[in-house]
Amino acid sequence: MTIERSLGFSRRLKTFLFVFGPAWIVMIADVDAPSIITAGESGAKFGYHMIFILLALIIPLFFIQEASGRLGLATGKGLAGVIRDNYSRRVAVFAALPMFVTDFLTYVAEYTGIAVGLGVLGISPFISLPIAFILHSTLVFTGSYKKTERILIGISAVLLLSYILDLILVKPDLTRVAASITPFQPYFQPSFAFMVAANVGAVIMPWMLFYQTGAVAEKGLKSVHERFERFETLLGAVVSEILMVVIVIVSDPLGQIDFLSPTSLANFLAPVAGRFALVLFGIGLAAAGFLALAVISLASTWGIAEALSWRARIGEKFSLARNFYVIYLVETLPAVLIPLFSKDLVKLMLDLMVVFVFVLAVPAILQGLISSNKQLMGRHVIKGWWRVIYWIMLSIVLLSGVLAIPTLLS
Repeated sequence: MTIERSLGFSRRLKTFLFVFGPAWIVMIADVDAPSIITAGESGAKFGYHMIFILLALIIPLFFIQEASGRLGLATGKGLAGVIRDNYSRRVAVFAALPMFVTDFLTYVAEYTGIAVGLGVLGISPFISLPIAFILHSTLVFTGSYKKTERILIGISAVLLLSYILDLILVKPDLTRVAASITPFQPYFQPSFAFMVAANVGAVIMPWMLFYQTGAVAEKGLKSVHERFERFETLLGAVVSEILMVVIVIVSDPLGQIDFLSPTSLANFLAPVAGRFALVLFGIGLAAAGFLALAVISLASTWGIAEALSWRARIGEKFSLARNFYVIYLVETLPAVLIPLFSKDLVKLMLDLMVVFVFVLAVPAILQGLISSNKQLMGRHVIKGWWRVIYWIMLSIVLLSGVLAIPTLLS
């Protein structure tokens, strides 16, 4: 019996390791440069008050992204392709285009994060950003999705390790952290409500839906992998939000500083936790920016390519998937230039996180409708209380954006 259990566990572990990738990558990439800045601003302005909100966001993050993985498993296609097949090409383009347009601002933010993170190490953005662009551009020419995925998992490990070590060096007051985990927070304070919406936008972004469905389809995962994909989604949701909490805690002692200035970070973080903590913060920020840059551009390119019925597989000959490769290579190029000359993008990043709540609406609603279609989804259809929770969570996410509109426009 012990041998049978051992073989059973070994088989399950082997299957999980095969499945592992799409959900984990999209969740850790979600902790990108704008998300780190958002969490940093939350910690600097409101201390530990945002921790409860971030932990609560595990629930909508899991249910919305679980539907993305489920959709990819059931159809073998990306979200835009499924929308195109079940509605029309026009609707698919309508769902993907706002993401494609707003992603340009995200690319600016990611390149800025890379520039600031490596700037902490003394590397000029005139060196770091061209190198980042070249590495990003060559990523899809690794020969296969699996090779690309391994690289992205490695970068996610660097990001995770950097901020865990930073937390240890900062030595937080754990009693105070525990006391802050309460639902009673200053929600009606306009600036706090705006930061709540910014954190909601930071945790569930439209490109995440397109990436997870596209990556599941690209990897060739099947119905038999459903429970492993669901567990991976849950694991990624928990780890990514704990990582956001870690960044809030690390940022709490810093006060009102400019998170996009290497000098400002050096002046405030190094005295608090030492030079090594500063280096770790910089490495983590740069890793987050690069990971998200790759994942978002893949999601965006998959979305547009599938909506327009273009071939869109990593590893295909350039001549067969020319449009896919050209969009991936070209769309981030203008964004690499702006951080070289811009001084302050914090307000832009925070506003962008709130805007993302509204950009999420169309693809997330269509995803919910398609995932509830038994004829299309078969045994993977979301139903009963699971479907109810999906729509409740999505409604809460969208409502947070609506409540932040007055502060966004002020």
